This record gives sequence, structure tokens and C-alpha cells, in this order.
Amino acid sequence: MLEGRRVLVVGGGRVGQRKVELLRDSGAEVTLVCPACVDELRTLAQAGTIRYEARVFEDADVAGCSLAFACTDSKHVNRHILEVAKAAQILCCCADGNWPDGDFVTPAIIRAGDVLIAVSTSGKSCRQSRLIKDNLRKHLDSIESSDLLVLGTSHEYLASEERAPYHLLLREREALGEMIRQVWGVHEFFILNTCNRIEVVAAVSKEAGTSGILRRLLHFDQLRPDLYYMKHGFDAFAHICQVTAGLDSQTPGEFHVVAQLKEAVDESVARGWAGSIIRELCDAALHVSKDIRHEVGPLLDVAEIEDVGLRYLDAEVPDLAARRVLVIGTGMVGRGLVAGLLRRGCRCVWAYHRNAPELSAEGARRIEVVQLDALERVLPEVDVIVSAVDVQEPVVALTPHRRLLNPQGVVMVDLGMPRNIDPAFDRCGGAVRVADLDVLKRWFRTANGTLDKVLEVCEAILNDHRDIYERMRRSIQGQAAE
Repeated sequence: MLEGRRVLVVGGGRVGQRKVELLRDSGAEVTLVCPACVDELRTLAQAGTIRYEARVFEDADVAGCSLAFACTDSKHVNRHILEVAKAAQILCCCADGNWPDGDFVTPAIIRAGDVLIAVSTSGKSCRQSRLIKDNLRKHLDSIESSDLLVLGTSHEYLASEERAPYHLLLREREALGEMIRQVWGVHEFFILNTCNRIEVVAAVSKEAGTSGILRRLLHFDQLRPDLYYMKHGFDAFAHICQVTAGLDSQTPGEFHVVAQLKEAVDESVARGWAGSIIRELCDAALHVSKDIRHEVGPLLDVAEIEDVGLRYLDAEVPDLAARRVLVIGTGMVGRGLVAGLLRRGCRCVWAYHRNAPELSAEGARRIEVVQLDALERVLPEVDVIVSAVDVQEPVVALTPHRRLLNPQGVVMVDLGMPRNIDPAFDRCGGAVRVADLDVLKRWFRTANGTLDKVLEVCEAILNDHRDIYERMRRSIQGQAAE
């Protein structure tokens, strides 16, 4: 709006310099009046960029001006300039204690490409305005280098017992999220914590993604580099799509991870860790993963983790229908286990941690429901134990539970992460057999065949959808769509 208009600045110190620079950015024709000025202003005058009158202010200087700035080091002179400007009906800004009687104040300005930000404290604290402006400038600079990042570890990198210390219960996840939220350059993120992986997915600046602070917060600095993964840009996007498609799961093609991803994103949005960027990423991953599932579905023997556990029991426990099975956990996996066991004709004991399951009339006749506190009573009566409950410590412990197990032998399937069944049972041998998630993964892949063809098809689909990632990257960095 000031382009080509004459503006008067009286005073050639640092304050006057800042006003002149702001006016030059707006295209105004600047006249500077002062007996002496700083070198930067003198250079502009010598270059012909501004008009410079090396003298004291005269009342006639305001004539023909659109705006006037009183920036001398004399309060009385500034007051006089203000009064002269008002008499001539010219808007005037005083850069000292006279500012409340002036017509306007100038905010701190940040320009970054097409982005313009103005910071004002209504003239009360120029220092605070500059501090806010400088911090926002750093933030804008960090956005220009921002991209997607995935940092995590999974069953492909660490065995379940080694992975357990890195998994996060709700309270730990909340604490980690609040710490990540304070990291400069992390714009939005969510934490995906499942039975076979723990990872942070984020839109971050290059500096935040490579500084090592996220690795330290996740305690990955205690791991060798080959025991965790860090993926950037399109590789990070491709990874999220593969995970959402179930191809990085213990059982390739399973669907639980879709619900887990949505829950993780919803949690992040609710806590203020994420917004439109992560929502867009989630929607894109769901879209691409749907195409992947459609293409690779016929190539996979798809099974959820509870189905794999049940298939393992079919293969490893003779006459399963005649066995009495203890299921620990009433969540989604626990419910699937009980339903599958009932279809096989098994007699079930169903143990719950917090929430007792609701049973149909038929279920009530065939299932004994107990609390975890009753384990010692039911352990001697069962031949198979399957556990899938969200707890920090094992619910079946070597001491005191080993002496209570059926002496004829017991098969235990541990679907929990952290482990629900004491890892010490792995070394017992004899009549006790334990299959954790890693054992099930190896067994299922052996029974299911290779994933090479599936991964080849998946890679081709991801490359076909690279444009989705590119649009997202430009959006994060504030670039115009092509």
C-alpha cells in the first residue's frame, strides 16, 4: 500500500535504520532527515536508494508525505514532529515514550517467501516483539527443510525379550510425547506402540531429525545402529504404508495394525502432538495400503496374530479339542482366541485383568471366567495357556507358578509385548513348551512361504503413489503445488 508513496523518517540511529529497511521492503519512497546517521543508512543514501537531508527537522518536511516516523533521541523533538504531522493530518509514529499519542505502531515483521508474520505488543515491549520474531524466524527456517521421519525398532531388529524394555505403557507414552513436543523442529508426530514395534512418526526439520535427540528420548542411543531404523522422506512414507498394509507385521497381512495406527493418531491429535499434517499422512497411508492389500492379498495367507496362535496350537498340540485351555486377556486378541477355541470344541478358562468379558448364554455354559488373582487355582487344571494382556510384568511367573503347572505337560503361547509369560520358562524344557511372538513369526513364515513376490509387488505400488508423498512434502515445506 505504500509503494511509490513518500514517507518521512526523522532520526538516523538504529531505530531509524529499522524503520527505513521496513519501508524499503514496502516500496515506499523514503526521505531521511537527521544531522548524522549510521553507516548502513549512509550507504543507502549514496546508492540513491533513499533521499537523505543531513540537517535537523523542519516543519515543512512533512508536506506531501503519507506517513512520518519520529525516531530521534530527543523526546521533545519527537513530540514536536508528532504535533506538526497531526496538524498536517499526516499519520505519525513515535518510536519513544510518545508512542501512545501517535497514530500507529510498527510490528516486528518476518518475511519468508510468501509468508508474512507481524508481531506486535501494542508498543509496550519492542524487546519482546523482537524475541518472538527471532524465534518465529528460526521456526520458519526449520519448516523449509522439513520432511517425514520414522524412528523405531521392531521384531525384525530385536527379539521380543530385547525389545520389551523399549515398549511404552500409557503413562510412559504420555511422558515421552510431552518431551518430544518440546523439541525444536518437531512440528507434528505420533507414537506407534504395538506388540512388535515402537516407533515415532513425525514431520521434522532436517536438524531435529539428525541431531540425535529423538534417539536419546527413545533410549535408542543405547542400541547399536543396526538394531533400530531411521527413515527419511519417501522411504519413511513407504515404510508407513507397508506397516499399515500389514506387511511389516509378525504375521504379514494382518489387519489389527490399521486400528492401532488410527488409535495412535487420534491419541496424538487429542494431546496436541499432531494436527493436519499427521492426519493427511494417516489418510494417505490408509489409501495406499488399501491398494497394496488388494494386489498382494491373493499372494498371502493372511492371518491375525490370534489366528496364528490358534494355527500353531492346531499343529503342535495333539487332540486340541479335548484340551482345557486358559486364555488370559479380554481385549480384541483375547476375544478372538476364545471364539476360535470354542469353534474347535475346547473347554476354556478365561482370565481377565480389569474388565470381565460379557458372555452369551452359550458362552456362559462353556467358559469359566476368573480374575487373574485366581490363576493359582486354575493352572493345575489346564493343558494350554495363551496370554494376550497389556501388563508391564509377566502374569505367569517361573516362581511361584512353575510348581503349579500340569505335570503331564503344558504348552504356553505368549502374544503379549512386553512378555506376559516369564522368559525364564523358555529355558525350562521338558514338559513345558513356550512360543512367544518371535517363535510364532518363524513358524508362520516357514508354513506360509516366502514374501519376496509380495514385497516386489508392494514396491511397485509405492512407486506408483510417489506423487502423494511429493504433494505432502511440498505442503509441509510451504511450497506451492505444481
